[in-house]
Amino acid sequence: MLKNSVLEQRLTEAEMGAVCSVLVTRLGGSYSRLLGLKLGGMESDETFKWFVAAVLLGSPVRTGSALSAFREMERRKLLTPRGLLEADETVLYEALVIAGVTGYTRRIAGVLHSAVESLVNDYDGDINRLHFFAEDGENLVVRVRELGNKVPRRAVALFLREMRGVWEKAQPGLSLSALEAARCLGVIDSARAGEAVDQLRSVWERGEHGGRTYAEFEVALVRLGENYCSMRRCVLCPRGKLCVSRTARSASD
Repeated sequence: MLKNSVLEQRLTEAEMGAVCSVLVTRLGGSYSRLLGLKLGGMESDETFKWFVAAVLLGSPVRTGSALSAFREMERRKLLTPRGLLEADETVLYEALVIAGVTGYTRRIAGVLHSAVESLVNDYDGDINRLHFFAEDGENLVVRVRELGNKVPRRAVALFLREMRGVWEKAQPGLSLSALEAARCLGVIDSARAGEAVDQLRSVWERGEHGGRTYAEFEVALVRLGENYCSMRRCVLCPRGKLCVSRTARSASD
């Protein structure tokens, strides 16, 4: 009986590792990787570029438009703190409009400009200094959030999620979307978000993922939770057959 229990546990761990890897492959990894940014080296220039991307992606615009806006800003050499600060407001506005960002253009441009102004004045234009001066993870969130006229919470969460494992103090809480997705897949059984982070990391670290990072796994969980679990799009879900919740509902019917 003991041997069977051990075997079942091993199979469960193997299946969990496979689920994690396939999830990232099917739903895509991090946005920073998609944009060709290399955060692992902790280079301030790369981190700043990711911050700009996070502000764009965390805004109420289509993901495709946000990514296009980032590339248009890159083409116009607006992805350095001083380059963005010294640019004419019209140049930034036009870059966003050309990329298809409409409706929130002025708001996004304002957030970016005020945030970079604060970064230059308070941290000498080096976003890594912001992390250095942060007292802990909570203070880090506050400092990023208070750049300029308040960086949107969604953008802060997105930014720090992919900085997990790069910045020591970047330990953002697990989003409700990721938590729900992890529960549906049966990867975790914890009801508390704080405990869930430890469980997810433990599951991830037991597998081989070909250079993918835990942060990318968390991003994939967020996408699964937002686009499928929360909307109950189980039939269309790329991991539908592995969904514990869906299996349980089918069994009870």
